[in-house]
This record gives sequence, structure tokens and C-alpha cells, in this order.
Amino acid sequence: MNAYRLKESYRETLRVPLGLALYYPPSKSAHLLLELVELVKPPLVVSVGDFVTENLLNAGLRPNVAVIDYRTMRSDIDPSRSKKLLNSYKIVECVNPPGFLTFNAIQAVEEAVKNAQAGDLVLVSVQGEEDLLSLPAIASAPPRSIVVYGLWLGACVAVICHPSVSRSVKRLISTAFDNSKA
Repeated sequence: MNAYRLKESYRETLRVPLGLALYYPPSKSAHLLLELVELVKPPLVVSVGDFVTENLLNAGLRPNVAVIDYRTMRSDIDPSRSKKLLNSYKIVECVNPPGFLTFNAIQAVEEAVKNAQAGDLVLVSVQGEEDLLSLPAIASAPPRSIVVYGLWLGACVAVICHPSVSRSVKRLISTAFDNSKA
């Protein structure tokens, strides 16, 4: 499977938030994100991560695209929990091993963003790990879209997309990843 493999030397770099980091309890972060959405009026909201997605949904914010792998903090979660919350979403499936960005997964995220722009709610169901898929989500989302992902230490990060941010993320992908086979 064609993929980009994260270089070991860039693991620490990717622990730095790419946007506004909210170090609050999940419900407080979700309500702050609701305020941000009201302020920015983004064309799309993209959530990356099961816990982030569930918290947004519980706060009444339905992401246009949700990227999940049915795991949180490296532990499996009951898939029916997410499926119940996301039952009206069109499903796109992909494979993405930990530490990789597979071409299949990048394409799935790009397809989900395109379908969401056409009015669909889209769930990207990842076999493997979804963490790094925030990068292609940021790179492909239209300007003013908000991509939300979680950080391991408990923060929620909101990235307001802009062409310069997209270019920076694409440059990061080309620098921090090797072309590889997954």
C-alpha cells in the first residue's frame, strides 16, 4: 500500500498544536468551539478523533466531516456508540496504519471534504489510526473551515483553514514524511 511514513525526527514536531489549543474539560472546549463556529461561520467543520467528535456532537455541533477509528487514547471503544451518534452520515472507509498517511486515507479525507461541500455529512471510518489525518483535512478543507482534533495531553485544537495554512501543511507533509510502503 502506497503511503507516507512519518520520520522519527518529526514526531515531537507534530505534538505542537497547529491551531488554537483549548486546555479545558471536554464540555467547556466544545462550548468554546461552538462560539468559534458562530464567530467564523465556517463552510465546513471537520472533526478528527472519536473523543473530539463525540464531544462536539454532545454539545450540539454536528461536524460536516468526522474522521474516527473507534479508538481513543489507544483503547478500543464500542463502535455502536459512535455509529448511533453519526447514523445520518455517509460512510467512506480507508486504511491508515499508525505513523503513516496512506494514499488511500488521504484520498478518503479529500473525498469526504468534497462531498461535505456538496451538502453531505460524511464519516471517514479508519481501519488503523486517524491521528495524522488532521493534516490532509487541513490541507483540503476550504478557507475558513475549522478542523478540530485532539492532543494526547487533553487539549482540543481548532485550526481555521486558510490557503497559507494549507500550503504550510502540505510542505510539512513533504518534509516530515518519507514515501514508503505501509
